[in-house]
Amino acid sequence: MKQELLKLLQSLLRGELNRNRRRKNRSPWMIGGLAVAVAAVSYFLHEPKAPSSATTKGAELVCTVKSVYDGDTLTASCPSGEVKVRMFGIDAPEMKQEPWGGRSREALRGLLPRFGSINLRVMDQDRYGRTVAQVFAGERDVGLEMVRQGRAVVYEQYNDSPVYWQVQTEAKRDRRGIWEKPGSQQDPAAWRRLNPR
Repeated sequence: MKQELLKLLQSLLRGELNRNRRRKNRSPWMIGGLAVAVAAVSYFLHEPKAPSSATTKGAELVCTVKSVYDGDTLTASCPSGEVKVRMFGIDAPEMKQEPWGGRSREALRGLLPRFGSINLRVMDQDRYGRTVAQVFAGERDVGLEMVRQGRAVVYEQYNDSPVYWQVQTEAKRDRRGIWEKPGSQQDPAAWRRLNPR
């Protein structure tokens, strides 16, 4: 109802503004007043868009996996729509870090259900507009499992969980995944700084 009223008022005010412009004795005050009236009506009748639950900190969503981009990023179909998810607390090798990036993506795909649902616990939104969330497949924290398998590292500037750090220490000790041999795959953030997109 508000939208219809808004459109009607805008149409009437724009029509009057256009008629005023065509008149030879148009008053700048009249044109300015009509322009302000159009803006005011638009502002007061506009309904602000409610924030999506996919970006509301603390929200818990049940979604399905649509695609996996790399070892720490996926796209999910959620009740609020399609959501690009950056997994909380981990950092995986980039796809250009061959073969580590591909191995990390395949490990993530293996941990996620093909047809079942995942649970997202929204933590934040990153600077690229992605939803930062802990991802759970059943009771399993998928990010923690990626670190356990040595397919990702703990993102130290964002994650201070002792559990994550403990499983990373074990993965290093047992030389799993990226810890198999030294290299830039063990510090994806440093690799990105040296290899900007």
